Amino acid sequence: MTPAAFQYARPQTVAEALALLRPGAQILAGGQTLVPLLVKRAVRPDLVIDLNRVVGLSDIEVTSSHVKMGALVRLEQARLSPAVGAELAVLTAALVHVANPVIRQRGTVVGNLVANTQGAELPAIAAALGAELLISFQDGRTSRQHVGERIPADAMATHVLWPRQGGACGFKEVSRRDEHGVVVCAAVSHGPGGLSVGVWGVCASGLACPQLALLLTSSFPGVPELSDLAATLARDVAGRELHDDGHASATYRLAMGAEMVRQAAFAMAGCR
Repeated sequence: MTPAAFQYARPQTVAEALALLRPGAQILAGGQTLVPLLVKRAVRPDLVIDLNRVVGLSDIEVTSSHVKMGALVRLEQARLSPAVGAELAVLTAALVHVANPVIRQRGTVVGNLVANTQGAELPAIAAALGAELLISFQDGRTSRQHVGERIPADAMATHVLWPRQGGACGFKEVSRRDEHGVVVCAAVSHGPGGLSVGVWGVCASGLACPQLALLLTSSFPGVPELSDLAATLARDVAGRELHDDGHASATYRLAMGAEMVRQAAFAMAGCR
């Protein structure tokens, strides 16, 4: 199939891109999510706004508190970045599992987080670390929001802000097969704010697990029995809709989420 007809624009500044936003417009950065949908005609925008010539969105900047990545920072660029490896080792560990090198060369970190699709590793890292998207509006305002929150129609995500960690970490996942969608994954990271735990695949989006973090903190360097982890994870996800699809049941995802946390904690212990 071929895409339905649409207009195409290539702005060179964020301001120009924002001015083009309107109902029916779609933003393209890496295109690894959008282009297949266009080809299948699953989405039919009347305008595609290509950000690839926008100046200043391809940089990785380390500030006093965050690692700031622009909307055009590629997945592979982030994986190979010494700054990311030093300050966000858990993100580097997760990026090894994202798709394959060809897709990582083109796909973007911000695009991956905005799409927040089933089978993506990065939302778990974002939830664990409290990463935020920097949103710019047409009227000149900026704001921050968590991954999974809807971006308004008159705004776009220009950066992601990752809190600096610089400590030991662990990341584990179970996927349908290599380089394919994740069923469940877990990230454990030790930074200035203490231990952070994130799980993806149990609920609809990445989930920060503060009770699991407290449990692991109290038992570290040992790891609790799996039954304790499973019970605590169930308390962390209480009130949320559990994810259940053709690949795995909600019961399996909950149990496997606890197991991935256990393995990630052991991996972190090996890094210390």
